[in-house]
Amino acid sequence: MKKAFVITLLLFVQISFGQKVTGTVFLDKNKNGLFDIEEKVLPNILISNGKDIVLTNSKGYYAIKAIPGNLIFLLKPSGYISKLNEFNIVQSYYNFEKENLKKHDFALYEHKENNKAKVALLGDVQVDIVDDVHHVGKLVTEELVDNKPDFIMPLGDLSFDNLEIFDPLSEVLGLIGAPVFYVIGNHDLNFDALLFNDRDVTFESKFGPSYYAFEYGENLFLVLNNITPLPEGKYNAQIDANQLEFIKNLVNLKKDTYKAINLAMHIPFNEIPNKDELIELLHPFDDIFISVGHTHTQFHNYYKRTAEKSDIHELVCGAVCGSWWQGSHDIRGVPFAMMDDGTPKGYWFMEVEGANRKFNYKVSGAPASKQINLWVPEVNEWDTSLNELNEPYVYANVFAADKNTKVEICFENNNWFAMNKFEGVAPELKRFYKLQELGRYKGQNISNIPKPTEVSHHLWRIQIPDGLKKGAHIIKVRATNDKLFLRAKANSVLWK
Repeated sequence: MKKAFVITLLLFVQISFGQKVTGTVFLDKNKNGLFDIEEKVLPNILISNGKDIVLTNSKGYYAIKAIPGNLIFLLKPSGYISKLNEFNIVQSYYNFEKENLKKHDFALYEHKENNKAKVALLGDVQVDIVDDVHHVGKLVTEELVDNKPDFIMPLGDLSFDNLEIFDPLSEVLGLIGAPVFYVIGNHDLNFDALLFNDRDVTFESKFGPSYYAFEYGENLFLVLNNITPLPEGKYNAQIDANQLEFIKNLVNLKKDTYKAINLAMHIPFNEIPNKDELIELLHPFDDIFISVGHTHTQFHNYYKRTAEKSDIHELVCGAVCGSWWQGSHDIRGVPFAMMDDGTPKGYWFMEVEGANRKFNYKVSGAPASKQINLWVPEVNEWDTSLNELNEPYVYANVFAADKNTKVEICFENNNWFAMNKFEGVAPELKRFYKLQELGRYKGQNISNIPKPTEVSHHLWRIQIPDGLKKGAHIIKVRATNDKLFLRAKANSVLWK
């Protein structure tokens, strides 16, 4: 027994310090997870150690150096997928340090994929206790079961520094029945890790590598870990050297196959100090799209490139948890937790085919047509405490809009007027905070919201015309943006 232990330990040490790991990639026809002699081998499949990328040869064989703290993983090819576990997490990786084996075969299975992929993008779910997991089940799982995407991408901050909540969260998201490709966030790190490569050790034990790439249909996806932990729970947004080398190798292998690439990461692109290095590595792609979370607001960013390349489009996808599950609870026990820019809790759908993308924001618990919040002044006679918030304006919060969106309003007679882009706090948040100040939520065990100060990126307003006759009016608002495929409308009753 002692001898066996020593042999195992020596093997572990050898692998951990640069030993090669080898294996075969094969089509697992009988679905037993084992490479049987009669099964088809798969050439030209990409295998990585988080830095280097190798291709399987004509016999499906690969050999790659092990890097301590990194997983060995397969980059999913179009038309195939690795085994999914009971939570629908793609099992395309191998922890050589844990398993202490120098050989690992990767099984793949045929997977029907359309060229156009429908992806659900989930901004920060940020669960801390099981109550929050219940909220995710009600707001996301229950809806996506009947409106299932091809796959799901939670965009980091899966937890709120409680890494033990990973299993309950992945269990409830796994019920949707679609593959889930997870992104790591700053609240998902092992801040007590002694080695940099162990920053993601808990995440990797549940979800696989914290950065990787995969193909789906005719689309290429690159998932990044753009967080460097610092002492005392602090962090920097940074793409580390090994990851940059991985990206460089991926681009060299795929630049002639794809003209477009889709990135997913947690912290927005403009916060990354070495983003110019990343842009340079991605230069061969004509089209670059980035989806991120982190801010608990949502908006579009566009980054200029060279004249012959299209602008980089970044979508900051808000947060499933809204504002950290804060505020009064509704009849189902879910906090209203509106995002800091006045956007109701929800998630995004993206339909992507090469450089063509269509976006749709889905407010959780509301019809798909709910794309605008309208705010009109109301003078009350019974509950007069909120009258002080009234302004002579109509506000339109267009959740999926960018600065180029056209927003118009009709007060009467089918005459339409342009609304003005407004840089300010969403009026709904002012109302919620005022109610909290008045003690209206006392008796609920809730997390209070802070005083709202965040400027919304998608808020418009217009002054109510002086000549509008007294009485009740139906006002209509419409928002259009051809580039974003945005067509939205909303109605409200205005008393003058």
